[in-house]
Amino acid sequence: MASSTPPLPSEIIFKILTRTSLETLDTCKAVKKEWHDMIFESSFMPQFCANSQNISGYFVQGPSNSYYYASEFVSMDGCSGNSTTTPFHLPRPDELVNSPAISFSTRIVASTMQGILCCVITRRNRRRRYHICKPSTKQWVKLPNPRTRYLTEKVALIVLRSKPLHFKIIRLSSPPTSQPYHYSKLGLITHYRCEIFDSEYWRWRQGKDILLLYPQYSFFHPYAPAVHAAGLIYFQLCDGQVMALNYDGEEVFPKFSLPNCPGIDDKYNDGHRLINEYKGKLGCTCLSPNGIMLWVFDNGRRDWELIIKEVDIEIIKGEAKYAIPHGFYNADIALMAQGNRVFFYKLQDKSFNLVTLKKCDGFLEFFPFRSDLEPMDIRMPGAK
Repeated sequence: MASSTPPLPSEIIFKILTRTSLETLDTCKAVKKEWHDMIFESSFMPQFCANSQNISGYFVQGPSNSYYYASEFVSMDGCSGNSTTTPFHLPRPDELVNSPAISFSTRIVASTMQGILCCVITRRNRRRRYHICKPSTKQWVKLPNPRTRYLTEKVALIVLRSKPLHFKIIRLSSPPTSQPYHYSKLGLITHYRCEIFDSEYWRWRQGKDILLLYPQYSFFHPYAPAVHAAGLIYFQLCDGQVMALNYDGEEVFPKFSLPNCPGIDDKYNDGHRLINEYKGKLGCTCLSPNGIMLWVFDNGRRDWELIIKEVDIEIIKGEAKYAIPHGFYNADIALMAQGNRVFFYKLQDKSFNLVTLKKCDGFLEFFPFRSDLEPMDIRMPGAK
């Protein structure tokens, strides 16, 4: 028998969603398309952050004045907490708090939308150590190291469950040795070692090698972090290709091409095309001669669909002539940057919020990040 209870008005549902937890919010996205679309409205996240005391934005990372990496947290107005809680800079690890003379560099290698980061701390003697951290509560835990003598190429962090916490890390690295003979016979340029860390077992295991064939520019894009969307992990290559891995570090289908963008050369000019997450799916932004374009990838059809067609950005060009898009903060707010200037560009009314970075400049990496302000048990299972 059908229920006689009338549905709640959209305004009430909107207010309820703005008062949920991050975990509940992600669940609600999958319940109804109407709720999913509400959560990605431009007005939703500021109200959600204010009502539920959450943080939503990006960690921006780039070179500082020395050889170290610098990172800063940027966000829209109303989504960055307050001066006592906002993680504008990464906290100092516990083991180094009482050793101010020790020189070290902290580099973010992967982020999540569930409040945790994967970082690598490098001391002056080049010793590296992997950590998991929750910046909003200044919690840090050392991880067992993978094969750090292999050069890290890309890292992905996946939260499978928040309570109790269960996460995986996928690390792709370059072995220092020459190609094995059986790979050389295939005409490979290179292969990458795949290692997977599972927090339930608190150890790394080796997965299948990742093999890259010709053409010549098949290596990972240096400024495109891994994208977690639609249940897969995506990595952008410098030859205009994208690789999709599952949570065990295995390729789920053949590499596929980025969408064609007007004025972009597939082989030599990928600087304006970057993959990102858009409304839970894999997206790709492009800066064409006429404005911003956005595609979304359909895993079933394995094809790109054009969602946003050349939105004018003249007002941004007036501030930063060479600003390029790095992703979308929500359905209609694009993230753009040039030098130390970051723009949250609102496509509907063509206005923007400008954030001037204080420590980062030049070639930047953007790590999407959301977090609540509650402590989380990020320790090894069974730890006391």
